[in-house]
Amino acid sequence: MKNLLFEVLTEELPARFIRLGINSLAELTEKYLVDYRLKFKDIKTAGTPRRLVLFVEGLSEKQEDLEEEIIGPTTKVALDENGNYTKAALGFAAKHGAEPSDLYIKETPRGAYIALKIKRIGEETTKILQTLLPKILLEIPFPKKMVWGEVRFPFPRPIRSILCLFGEDIVPLEIAGLKSVDWTYGHRYLGAKKVKLRSADFDEYVKLLKEHWVIVDPDERKRITEEEIKRITQGKGFPELEPHLLHENANLVEYPFPTLGSFDEKFLRMPEELTKTALQEHQRYFLLRDNNGKLLNYFVAVNNNRVRDEKVLIAGHERVAKARLEDALFYYERDLKQSLDQWVINLKGIVYHVRCGTLYEKTERLKKLSVFLAERLGIAPELEKLKKASHYAKADLASEVVKEFPSLQGIMGKYYYLHHFGDEVVARAIEEQYLPNPNDERLPETTIGTILSICDKVDHITALIGVNEKPTGESDPHGLRRAAYGVIKILLGKELDLELEPLIEKACDLLLQQGYLKNQSAKEETIEFLRKRLESEFLSMGYPKGQVFSVIKLHLNPYDQFLRLRAISKLSQGKEFEDLLVPFKRVYAILKNQDIDKLLSPNPWLFELPSEKNLFEAYKEIEEPYLSKLKSKAYEDALYFLLKLKPFIEEFFDKVFVMVDDEKVRANRLSLLKQVFSLYQFFAYFENLV
Repeated sequence: MKNLLFEVLTEELPARFIRLGINSLAELTEKYLVDYRLKFKDIKTAGTPRRLVLFVEGLSEKQEDLEEEIIGPTTKVALDENGNYTKAALGFAAKHGAEPSDLYIKETPRGAYIALKIKRIGEETTKILQTLLPKILLEIPFPKKMVWGEVRFPFPRPIRSILCLFGEDIVPLEIAGLKSVDWTYGHRYLGAKKVKLRSADFDEYVKLLKEHWVIVDPDERKRITEEEIKRITQGKGFPELEPHLLHENANLVEYPFPTLGSFDEKFLRMPEELTKTALQEHQRYFLLRDNNGKLLNYFVAVNNNRVRDEKVLIAGHERVAKARLEDALFYYERDLKQSLDQWVINLKGIVYHVRCGTLYEKTERLKKLSVFLAERLGIAPELEKLKKASHYAKADLASEVVKEFPSLQGIMGKYYYLHHFGDEVVARAIEEQYLPNPNDERLPETTIGTILSICDKVDHITALIGVNEKPTGESDPHGLRRAAYGVIKILLGKELDLELEPLIEKACDLLLQQGYLKNQSAKEETIEFLRKRLESEFLSMGYPKGQVFSVIKLHLNPYDQFLRLRAISKLSQGKEFEDLLVPFKRVYAILKNQDIDKLLSPNPWLFELPSEKNLFEAYKEIEEPYLSKLKSKAYEDALYFLLKLKPFIEEFFDKVFVMVDDEKVRANRLSLLKQVFSLYQFFAYFENLV
């Protein structure tokens, strides 16, 4: 066995591609080594903006030999009446390079066939790698790829060098017009022109590159970045070391060199979200706070080069920071002079979606949908504030700041509303309409913010599905899955008992009134779309599939469905669960092949045996308190009422023959079972649990 070291050196890759690249490199390599019958001990990957690295420890030098059984034609075709091989059998043997004497008869469930065994001698690993490694690179699912020059090898950035060693030998392969070598390059500015490797030794590779100012492990670069930032900010403040920013900066450099800069305190007069966004969205700077959590006028920039005169470097960053902040302050101060009502009117000129009208039309829908939901939830006292919040909800999308920094939608709307009207509750609701989102998993805290968020997301999903823009496969350009996830998270997290079908129906009606509902099945498709997201959410919580499926097809009311699921899950952990399911199985086994919709209510006068009467009386006794428990959502208690039916159902099936010849008696007994079955169905679809 030998080690394999494979490095692809490129022009600078986008930061978001690096983790994807190294993870996919590991997964694809493991998959194909198994498929190709190549044994190995371990796989490691690493990466920087300029290189993706694969190391396979203890890779076998050739494939395992394989003895393969190949099934040929049936004996009816392969043998004549005298038992001799026909042309079909002889042709089968010749096709696979075998002699007729190698053939034998194979008995299978489908009959007798002619078969043979072929021993395939394993290929040399070096030969396999020549085609396998380029194949793996091509299959890494980068979001975007390019070709360059006359090269027709799609990759995110041009490839500049290929290092490939198997043991001490170069694997002779060609990728993107480049032949493999036994050397690589160090840091673009600080390292040696070439760094030669003696063998596929990962530790030696890492050490050599570190000597030439390249840290190949992203986690180590992240650690060094964090440590250096803390070191240079001592005595100045406390750096905000946000994980996503640390991760991105670590993947923008091959060796991190943080520097500390500052900016004019006048920029701290802006909302701090605007200051942060101006410096982080474009420049990826880290900001500092004081002991009280107040933003300071310092920032940290992470560089990919160590310069002789750090003052020059810092001055450069400060010029860039000042320019960004001056622009942001200019937009902000100009926005403060504008009228929110004028911005609402300006929404008539901003397209929400080419097939769903303008943002003004969306605002009109949002106003009506929010009032509809508030009335259903019985929140009349806050109705006036809700009307204001929904009216101005999208106003900031017409502002200069949000046009420049779209990620601040809602946040700037809050500040602008406070500036003009001063109502904290309405202002917070305008911000909370976008919660939760990928950058902020918080749920809305205010009542009207919660309503606004739900309605905004339901309208968004319904509008896009209404024009047949539902996501396909992994593609979701309009963020419908994210919106559905947000609705479900809010309803579950806020413990809101809300049946979604009426809200979706209202959303469809509003779209229809505006002429934007082209898909006549939009209501049903939206319900099923949200139901599918709810199913995924329940499964991600760790609930078994059967339990999830038992509640998922109920009326779409996520929190109510969750309470039922939780009650079922809790009961399933004890012996009572079998006592609940076994009687149900017996009832369901009889009814599943019957057209129960045609069955009427049972007639007690047609009962012939005490066991029928006993089951009927047990049903009548628990029906009212059981339904009362369901209404009050005391689902654990409700299940214990169903458990009371167990002895009566068992007695019924032990003493009563259901499918008698007398049609009236048979139908009456089936009707009795249907009534019992309906009690179970009021709770969940228990057939998914058996």
